[in-house]
Amino acid sequence: MTAGWTTDARLTGKVALTPNHPSHRLIVMKKIICLILLSFTTSCAAVHARMPETTMGSVGADVRAQADAYYHFIVAGNLEQEGAYDEAIKEYEEAYRLDPDSAEIALSLASLSFRKGQLDRAERYARKAVELRPDKAQPLMLLAGIHTARKKYDEAIAVYRKVLAIDPRQEEPYIYLGSLLSSLKRYDEAVETLRALEKVNPTSLMSPYYLGRIYIDRQMYKEALAEFNRAIALRNDFEPAHTSIGFVHELMGKVPEAIEAYKKSSAINPHNIEILQHLGQLYIQQNALDEALEQFSRVVSADPRNYDAIVKMGLIYSEQKKFEQAAEAFKTVAQAAPGDLKIKRYLASTLVALERYDEALAEYQAVLAAAPDDIDIILQIASLYAQWGKTADAVPLLEKSLEGQPGKPELYLYLANALIDTEQYPRAIETLSRGMELAPDRDDLAFSLAVAYEKAGRRDEMIASLKKTIELNPDNADALNYLGYSYAEKGEQLDEAVRLIKRALLIKPENGYILDSLAWAYYQKGMLNEALEVMKKAVSKTADDPVMREHFGDIYLKLSHKTEARAQWLKALELDSENQKLREKFIEKGFGNPDVLLKDVKPRKKGKK
Repeated sequence: MTAGWTTDARLTGKVALTPNHPSHRLIVMKKIICLILLSFTTSCAAVHARMPETTMGSVGADVRAQADAYYHFIVAGNLEQEGAYDEAIKEYEEAYRLDPDSAEIALSLASLSFRKGQLDRAERYARKAVELRPDKAQPLMLLAGIHTARKKYDEAIAVYRKVLAIDPRQEEPYIYLGSLLSSLKRYDEAVETLRALEKVNPTSLMSPYYLGRIYIDRQMYKEALAEFNRAIALRNDFEPAHTSIGFVHELMGKVPEAIEAYKKSSAINPHNIEILQHLGQLYIQQNALDEALEQFSRVVSADPRNYDAIVKMGLIYSEQKKFEQAAEAFKTVAQAAPGDLKIKRYLASTLVALERYDEALAEYQAVLAAAPDDIDIILQIASLYAQWGKTADAVPLLEKSLEGQPGKPELYLYLANALIDTEQYPRAIETLSRGMELAPDRDDLAFSLAVAYEKAGRRDEMIASLKKTIELNPDNADALNYLGYSYAEKGEQLDEAVRLIKRALLIKPENGYILDSLAWAYYQKGMLNEALEVMKKAVSKTADDPVMREHFGDIYLKLSHKTEARAQWLKALELDSENQKLREKFIEKGFGNPDVLLKDVKPRKKGKK
């Protein structure tokens, strides 16, 4: 170890340099570069012997300058690789100051400046590189790219053409020039440029591929497909061409053909996650959920942290009513992104479907804590309480929300429905009346007000509210059915009842409850055969409603089909064993004791009209 390396920093005031210190390594590198260049010049002794003394001194100075320039150039390259771009630019500039005749330094400086978006400096040094090497394509290509970035398109085009004049066998200038011309809508010139590439290289994949892209821009989809197929004929495993064929088919609205093309692309490159995800989306559009699930599963197998794909899987599972799998998917994402409120909503909704109400409530409350004014969450919690059989717990929540946001009609509606469910009819009527004052055009408020009036035994006001609902929205099928059934139930205005219910059926032709209303109106009119046919259809749509089954039995009994009547009434009592009136009617008609027949049947909730 030399004395210079062991000097104590405490004595000199300087940091001691060890052989591994970065600054020491750079100094050594600089000395080595200088020695190499000097040894090269001094080896030419015969030449030096004939040089004047002044020239000899000049050569030595030039060599030292070149050594210094090369040193800064190497340092700049290292800094650039490390991502220290600003420091690298300073080193490149110092290298260029020391060696202004180096095209390589000028080109490197131009390239890094371009990458940094410093277009003035980039163009200045690119021009220097071109001046120093006017016959080289690389500086010209960079200069053309800089011109394009600066929207100096004519200059860029001229430079690309100059490159092609220098070396017409290169593919890149054709592609960049063709793409630039296409972006400028100069399609004929773009096509001509790429056709010229074909003449130079008939087996070029890039020519038909980029021609296809130009035809996509021109919405010439058949021509685009022809070009992509030409590329595939040259090389069947050319993935971008298969992908582009899929894209064109999508643009043409041919989703099945697009799927087939993307499947070929995926077979070539099974690790292309973007294609797998896109395939999954297309399968969802086609309602091919199993196939979509397969694609997203492949994505997650390749990238277990692709949470977007996991969410898609959760949504598909939910659609398929596979709620356990859906909950697991959403839990996985929720753990990775605990602040994502949308995922918490998905998870909560799935937990509700699984009747895991306490867990669902915890998720909803976490969302509400983060977004206390989110009306949707408040309403979802209220709905959860209703499904949970705890509607009374929804009332204070909705009241508090209404105090804070009195201008939200939805809060009046949900609060009133909760009050109706808890048999607080006067309060429900008062709440809905206030809501109607705020939003007099809301037919849903008017409809719920009619329900509240009916529950409170105020029939005339119920009829008026239903008529108001229909006035506000003539296509409110529930209001049309409700009013029609209300008439039919009382055996009054039966022609009007049939007319109203038929209007409702035009809007909801497959609704079992509306079909039941029509059957009952026919029954009340004495049109028993018509009533029977309609009731059969109603029960096929909604099999487990006890009111429908009782009506079904009534129609059969009126037609003297006692066996069928007994079977339907027994089914009604199985669904609602607390229907005392039907129980008495069953015994009165001599059908036996339903308690004996239904001794093993647990009570069920009564169905709703």
